[in-house]
Amino acid sequence: MRWLLTAVLYSTALWPAAAWPQQKSPADPWLAKPVDDLTFQTYLDFFKYDDRVPFDPRIIQVSELEGVRKEHLSFQSTPGVRVFANFFWVGGADSPKPANLILLHGGSAPGKDAAYMSGLIALLTRSGSNVLAIDMQYFGERSTDLFTTFTEPEKHDRLYNQPPVYLAWVVQTLKDIGRSYDYLVKERGAHPKRIGVIGLSRGAVVAAIAAGADRRLAALVMFYGGHFDGLEREHLPAACPANYVGHIGPRPLLMLNGTSDADFIRDTSVEPLYRLAKSPKHILWSEGGHAFPSEDNQAAMLKWLRENLK
Repeated sequence: MRWLLTAVLYSTALWPAAAWPQQKSPADPWLAKPVDDLTFQTYLDFFKYDDRVPFDPRIIQVSELEGVRKEHLSFQSTPGVRVFANFFWVGGADSPKPANLILLHGGSAPGKDAAYMSGLIALLTRSGSNVLAIDMQYFGERSTDLFTTFTEPEKHDRLYNQPPVYLAWVVQTLKDIGRSYDYLVKERGAHPKRIGVIGLSRGAVVAAIAAGADRRLAALVMFYGGHFDGLEREHLPAACPANYVGHIGPRPLLMLNGTSDADFIRDTSVEPLYRLAKSPKHILWSEGGHAFPSEDNQAAMLKWLRENLK
């Protein structure tokens, strides 16, 4: 089983390889100096939501493989907005409450159902954690006519480099993450202090904002994320991870990145963001580009999760 899992992880890229050569991303003033605390507090108003809105949960399909139950489901996040998700449940009725992880995909068209997600989910569930993998707005089962090709230029032209549109997308995604936390606690009986968030690539960027804004999230893992990616040019301060990452501590942060990633570049995107974070924090580097980390770093991540979501 170990060799099969490793094969899945390494034969499947996290997302289509970046088509641009490694280049320096533009800086913004917040990466050099984040906004002050008073300004930061005003950003939190963006992410407030009515937690009395009924979830109206719907189970679409149920399956089981090697003791892990998979539920394809949806629930109402904010009025009229439904989140589609896959919930992977490892605990039986008499089992102690395991850790739960909210998982955010990268910027690929299938969203939560992308092939690269299956390897990471298998890794996490086999370590004993429940996983709620959600589709972010415009991806997977929540796709719209905003994207037709899901190429990197299209995603940047229509979303990532459109500051007002991108801020609205970040705001909705953070509400979806908050409601995912609520759903796990209220509907699935999750321990409220043992829920973390993991994001991959673009999902890692948003997860950093979520962990800085929502202190209920107990831990954050950023898979191959950073500040700007290789084609990103601008965003508003309320959608900038540099203004949030310093507010994650004392909750723990783990970053996993590639030494020659041409998307989230080590010198200009990853390390400057990491320096803004407060302890406890840790970063693991794998040789190579925008793909899964080494087997040793996979094991280190699982150990880190066990230690930080007790």
